[in-house]
Amino acid sequence: MMTSNLSSGANSNVTNLKMLNSAILGYGDTYNPANALITPAALQAAYLHGLGAVNAVDSLLPANTNAKNVRGKAFDSMGKLATRAGNSFKSLVADESARMHIRSLIHLIQRGRVNAIKSKPSVNDAVADPLTVKENASHKSGYEKQLDNFYKLIQFLASFPAYKPNETDLTIDALSAFHAELTMDNQLVADTQIQLDQSRMNREKVLYQPITGLVHMGNDSKSYIKSVFGANSPEYKQISKLKFGTYKNIM
Repeated sequence: MMTSNLSSGANSNVTNLKMLNSAILGYGDTYNPANALITPAALQAAYLHGLGAVNAVDSLLPANTNAKNVRGKAFDSMGKLATRAGNSFKSLVADESARMHIRSLIHLIQRGRVNAIKSKPSVNDAVADPLTVKENASHKSGYEKQLDNFYKLIQFLASFPAYKPNETDLTIDALSAFHAELTMDNQLVADTQIQLDQSRMNREKVLYQPITGLVHMGNDSKSYIKSVFGANSPEYKQISKLKFGTYKNIM
């Protein structure tokens, strides 16, 4: 189940309820359901609640996307920096077993490099996230492994007094500062992701909750209109194509 599908489905459901509410206003007092959940006032409240839930996701997504972009750029440079530090170490320390250990750590850093495969979101899907939950978890684990291996590399380099390169960015202090920066970048992604996930869960609850969710209310209202005016009536035909999709409909 792709997040982008859920996002576009959420927007469509909210938009369709707005259109349904507009049609209901034109029915006047003839639209008089016994079900309190599908009165004009209740449906308008559901629309506003759904719109707020969708907008909340929209407002949180940019911070998460920006944090991922910043982290991606920073982590992309980690491998090259580790390789340079390894070559510097080789030029300063003759211990072959130590050189082999350095190469092993650098290999782990390079092998753990994370390249998120992003799909291009739809123009109309303002909240599309190119990663599934499973992929997000995998990337998170990959970044943390890279951080751990980079830290081990720094500590191993620091254990050799002879490792004192003239290149400022290859010193232990500089490498440690870069590791701290990477850690902060990774944490910012985690923090914004949690906020975004919570907002998405709230959105799905508002829209898809049984009985009281926007989708259920929209479909119940359509059924009521069909019962009052008839399946072949102009009133029902006006709203019959307004779809309120569940998870199964938008997978």
